[in-house]
Amino acid sequence: MNGQQGLDKELSWSALDTLISEERITSVSRGPHPRPVTSSTGSSRRGFNRREVLTLAWAGTLAVMTLGSGLAAYQFLYPHKNANTFGGKFHLGTSADMPPVGSEPQANVDGRFWLVNNEDGPRAFYNVCPRSRTTSHVRIIWDPVRSRFECLVCGSRFSREGHYITGPSPRSLSQFVIEVLTGRKVISETKRLADEIEAPVVPPSEAKILIDTSKIIEGFASMDSPELRGSSLKVIPRESSA
Repeated sequence: MNGQQGLDKELSWSALDTLISEERITSVSRGPHPRPVTSSTGSSRRGFNRREVLTLAWAGTLAVMTLGSGLAAYQFLYPHKNANTFGGKFHLGTSADMPPVGSEPQANVDGRFWLVNNEDGPRAFYNVCPRSRTTSHVRIIWDPVRSRFECLVCGSRFSREGHYITGPSPRSLSQFVIEVLTGRKVISETKRLADEIEAPVVPPSEAKILIDTSKIIEGFASMDSPELRGSSLKVIPRESSA
């Protein structure tokens, strides 16, 4: 190797050292490289998002199930009945559509009641003998000749006002609540007082009349019947039909 070739080789090594030094200085001035996101970090983040979505999905499902259960329980405990079906409200029209005072009682088969319009107001008697309610639903009939209600099974008899007259019935006839409305406001309704069941007051105006067959007022005990006050009649097990 001659002197010129040695000099060139030395210059080449010097140039390479210079480039390496400059690269190190540039790297230091730029600062450390950001830590690359590894595939495991990305997988962990994606897993967290899935858990969050699943948690929200489960929470939503539980909320819907709870709401559905609550709604079902409400409908079971407080079933909604359609109008003019037993257990719901019967629309009789207005006060002008009521039967005349003193007219024959009218039987409503769907509502299971007898509608009677007396001097003191209208009444809706449950068409079931009070004695048979715990066993079977035995209907009562209206006897137009004697102007009284009768049970053909046990022989119990009741006045036009629903009061007990005679027979094995433990009490007078039960009644459904009659509501009198002006607009949407109930202005009068059937009420149970201390010693009587008070009929609603029906004004002569165009008031609406409803019978709520979901609300029943049981009659008073047979021994407290006004028909027995000052009378020689007694509560007997059964009376032969007259």
